[in-house]
Amino acid sequence: MSESSVWRTWKPYAVIAALAVGGIWWWNSQSSLAALKDGPYSCTAVFVNADGKYSALTDDAGNRMYADAVVDGGEVVSLSAGQTITSVDLASLIVRSKGDSHFHVTDDPAMHSYDAIACDYAG
Repeated sequence: MSESSVWRTWKPYAVIAALAVGGIWWWNSQSSLAALKDGPYSCTAVFVNADGKYSALTDDAGNRMYADAVVDGGEVVSLSAGQTITSVDLASLIVRSKGDSHFHVTDDPAMHSYDAIACDYAG
């Protein structure tokens, strides 16, 4: 009688590889625990609604508001939108990251329904 094992086929190894690739993708694109990439970020002013979705904010003329940020050592070290935010003010902002290349900053501790600046890696 021959002994057959599922491990003698390629299928379980393909499933393990797919799970590993999926886990790495999720960590880099969705995890709030992933360290942010160092470098420049392009930002825009947004309103974060109750579902956590963004709506772009505009000025009175209907123009979107843009900003730039720099991350070093996984921390936001510079944020400017017309004028640079001081390091004291920057330290008081709440940074919420999603993956290793997106974050948003706000001075509002609410979990939803607040204004923020959303930034995406531009390097």
